[in-house]
Amino acid sequence: MGKANYFFLLFFPTYIISVSSQAQEIFSWSRETGYCNPSVIGLPRAKALIVKYELQPAYKMVSTGKQGNYGNSDGNINRNRRWDLRLRFPILNKPSLTIAAGIKYTQEEFRFNNIQSNNYEFYKDLEDRPLKSLGLHFYVLKPTKNKKYFILRTSFDLNGDYNSKHLSVKDFLKFSITPLIGWKQNENLSYAVGLSYGYNFGQPLIFPVLSINKNFNCNLGIESVLPVSIKLRYTKNEKNYIYTGFELSGASYRLNNAGTPFSDYDKLHLFRSELRYTINYEREIHDWLWFGVEGGVRHSFNFNLTNGPRGRSDVIIKNKLRDAPVLSAGIFVVPPRGLLRKKKE
Repeated sequence: MGKANYFFLLFFPTYIISVSSQAQEIFSWSRETGYCNPSVIGLPRAKALIVKYELQPAYKMVSTGKQGNYGNSDGNINRNRRWDLRLRFPILNKPSLTIAAGIKYTQEEFRFNNIQSNNYEFYKDLEDRPLKSLGLHFYVLKPTKNKKYFILRTSFDLNGDYNSKHLSVKDFLKFSITPLIGWKQNENLSYAVGLSYGYNFGQPLIFPVLSINKNFNCNLGIESVLPVSIKLRYTKNEKNYIYTGFELSGASYRLNNAGTPFSDYDKLHLFRSELRYTINYEREIHDWLWFGVEGGVRHSFNFNLTNGPRGRSDVIIKNKLRDAPVLSAGIFVVPPRGLLRKKKE
């Protein structure tokens, strides 16, 4: 199997959550292999390297103390920004089995208006903490010689404030896994079912998933992983893509309590769960180099500070984030067209 095929096999599992498509080109296995191709026709070149910056400006947080003497308060967040870096690479690449891995790093921070004049301890503590996530992800794709295929995605993430000398690696470690079994009906329809364990709902939870990738015509298609995401994609041409849809995302951060206003709690966690509606535009800059811009609205479900590994129990402070705009911009690297054409020849 050649390099062009490797690029699709490597990144197909990542497209389960958000897939773009292009009607003019097909990136898949050579048909000579005899193995099932789980993709629908028209998938674009996969992203090997992503650098992204996100901003949520100007929204309000309302807090209610549930334990201790923290009381209630509200504050205005001037900006909530996040950097996201992702790199993906192969481990094993065969027609009958592909194993790939990815490394990601994100850092998120909050900045309040007039934090000096706000006496609420949680806001001061949150502004001083960079929330980081360092992850290693694995993707396994096992096709068969009929219409069936199997996908397994696992991730190991260190989430929290890593500056702590009082916490070990296991305190920050978060694990998620999604096994799927799928069927390729034709070049325009592929679907899969399975289970997922992760933090999409703001706390560790096992839930069923249904993935459907379908093309309606050469320009319009839908990619969904219910109940996590659903996206509609419009392909104008091979250099321009537009996506719109909803996505549910969440995370859990382990926080150091030493020397903070929360020193009485030895299992300090911050849980986040939110639903986003976004419109995304991606365009080619030069063959292998692309950029993307995104805008939308974020609705928060959960932003609780707890003294335990669950998002809705042992709550210390319950926080409600008002709806906020989401803006982001990024660049990414894809395999050159020449490499793919060489494989087709």
